[in-house]
Amino acid sequence: MTNLKINKALVVSLLLSILTILLVTEKSASVAQAQTNNDINLIESKATGIDPKKILFQITLDTSSSIQEIELNYVVESPETNVGGTQIIDAQGKSGYQVFSTELSTNDSSRYIPIGVTITYHWIIKSDTGALLTTEQQTYVFLDGRFDWKKKQSDNIVVFYYGDNQRGTTGIGATKDALESVSDLLQVKVPYKVTVVIWDTERNGEAAQRSRGSTFDAAVSTLGTRVATDLVHIYETRGDYADTTRHEIAHIVTHVAGDGSIGKIPSWLDEGTAVYAQKNTTGRKFALEQAVRQDNLFRPKTEGVGAPNTSETVDAFYGQSHAMVVFMINTWGEQKFSELFSVIKAGSKPDGAFQTVYGIDLDNFYNQYRIYEGLAPIEFQKIEIKSPPKTAATQVPYTIATGTKITSDTKANKENSSMGDSDTSTSKETAANSNSTRALVVGLITVVLALTLGFVSYRLVKR
Repeated sequence: MTNLKINKALVVSLLLSILTILLVTEKSASVAQAQTNNDINLIESKATGIDPKKILFQITLDTSSSIQEIELNYVVESPETNVGGTQIIDAQGKSGYQVFSTELSTNDSSRYIPIGVTITYHWIIKSDTGALLTTEQQTYVFLDGRFDWKKKQSDNIVVFYYGDNQRGTTGIGATKDALESVSDLLQVKVPYKVTVVIWDTERNGEAAQRSRGSTFDAAVSTLGTRVATDLVHIYETRGDYADTTRHEIAHIVTHVAGDGSIGKIPSWLDEGTAVYAQKNTTGRKFALEQAVRQDNLFRPKTEGVGAPNTSETVDAFYGQSHAMVVFMINTWGEQKFSELFSVIKAGSKPDGAFQTVYGIDLDNFYNQYRIYEGLAPIEFQKIEIKSPPKTAATQVPYTIATGTKITSDTKANKENSSMGDSDTSTSKETAANSNSTRALVVGLITVVLALTLGFVSYRLVKR
């Protein structure tokens, strides 16, 4: 009889323990469901490029609880370094059917996000009940909202344009041509998709450019530029924009071939190779001939000390850069030329790379080139270049500021910038740790309740 009572007590204890566990588990599940489904319903989320200077992000919600804060997290995708940011919207306790929006400035003194980039983003919505909804990640291609864009795609090339369909066809053809010819020359392969964005006139494309100062912008006409690792802008199509496209695509290839984490190709080598990719170089040749007549050539070892800032000096710089590239290829061959890029990419300064590949330093090379142009060599005093000249792509800065944080304007005057995935991984880790802590607490409470109820049941039966 005693054993039967004890067995009954154990059964009762076990049943009560199971019931306790089920109750606690059900409570946790209902909270999780309320956080993701019941309190907050996502109706729509979208991004719209208003013009080259801003993107409008909008989210439409239907909520039964009051929304306290909405957080937009975005990342500007890049083959090399993703750059991201966060914007906070103070929802002011609103509930029901509501549309919330925030604008992201894309072209100002502190930030440049170029037309044509791909942006991934998601929202985190917090209510006064503690409910939390994290939306699925969305992808948006940032395009100039003033025009109706068309798209042509071939293999790893995407071209955005508007108006005449020939622009898309020309863009695809010129991009293919330059990728193949310059890749063969430098013996590399571009490992990612290349995007080209084409406006019809420089005036229409001007708002998409990053200013280099009113004096430079007024003096120099910018036909195109590489604005990111994998992205090219073409601003003018009334001339030979196929050659402009070839030139800018060449910069994508030279970057792959010669720019490393330490070593960077000098701008004269970069621009000279880009002009080499063109079919027509007449304008540059005229400017070079005048510079030779005036013996006004720049010294490659100190190039970058006085950057060209007028149409004449820009053309002369490009003309000489191109002529020196032609001289190098004709004198020592394509194999040595491509080897120069790889040595610089590995970390050598240009002067040391010339010594390694050609057995001469930059000044010796410059004097050989001067003799080729019919000018007398110069005896230089030795100078020390502590760092290689900074590469500058065609006429305007061509990269998003990678390795830095993009700071975002917010409607709540709160700012929280991040470097892409770092914030995401941190928040996920924090959430995971929080969930683990909750699970541990729930588990301990369950065990304590089960043991207590089992002990009480056993004592009652014993009596």
